[in-house]
Amino acid sequence: MSLLVLDFDGTMTDAEVEGGPFTAGYLEDLAALVGRRADDPELAAIVAGVRDRIAHDPEASFVWQGHAVAPSRVDPYLRIVPIAEAIFDAFGAFPRAVDRGALLGRVLYKYNYAKTLIAPRPGARELLAALAGTDTWVVTNSHTEHVAAKVDAIDAGTGALAWLRGRIHGNASKFEIDDAWTGAPAELSLPGLRRPVLLRRRKYHAVLAELLAGRPFADLTVVGDIFELDLAMPLAMGARVGLVAGPHTPPHEIAYCDEHPRARVIRRLDEVLALAPGR
Repeated sequence: MSLLVLDFDGTMTDAEVEGGPFTAGYLEDLAALVGRRADDPELAAIVAGVRDRIAHDPEASFVWQGHAVAPSRVDPYLRIVPIAEAIFDAFGAFPRAVDRGALLGRVLYKYNYAKTLIAPRPGARELLAALAGTDTWVVTNSHTEHVAAKVDAIDAGTGALAWLRGRIHGNASKFEIDDAWTGAPAELSLPGLRRPVLLRRRKYHAVLAELLAGRPFADLTVVGDIFELDLAMPLAMGARVGLVAGPHTPPHEIAYCDEHPRARVIRRLDEVLALAPGR
């Protein structure tokens, strides 16, 4: 038997649609924290400048605790962090990295994530219903209860997705790098990306290892929409991976997954069934 692990936000959902209220609420909170109104023109100029830079640079990075851990352009949840950093820098707010990390990751993210809409990708309900009875789990950076609520909403009272509710592992910390941990290779090089992809994501590895329960990573398939966060470390450990491509997926990630023998690019969710346990 093999194990299938799915990311959720952006993989089973349309992150751009669902993340609109998240972004709006987050920006309002950032304005309040630096003592400005939400419609302040100076703030608007900072936000527009960061968005423009990210949109035109496929290598623009999401930096967490001093490490570049993902492309910042892929979804609203990543794009908001460099925007927040730029606002705090401009106003001299929260200069200590540890304070910023706690505020952005544990407070503002959690509070505003609750405002997200329910926007499943086409075919999400059908795919998840078809996976009932397989060894399939959701592993996500988001909070378990929030993703469970999204599963309930996508289910829409049919009961077809009830099996998945107890198979959600939230707070997976896929973005955290532990340089002292040697359980994975340090980095991976992708053609077209000048910086390395960092792989020592100890907490994420621990979640996957727990689900594998002694089986090798060769028995694992991971499907996600952000190569660096969801797929790079498992791939380096021997797993198969599926990259769910979206409008902001960096082209170097698509090219790499198209060419790698244990990776594939997913353009419709029904393609995930070919990767499911027992298929």
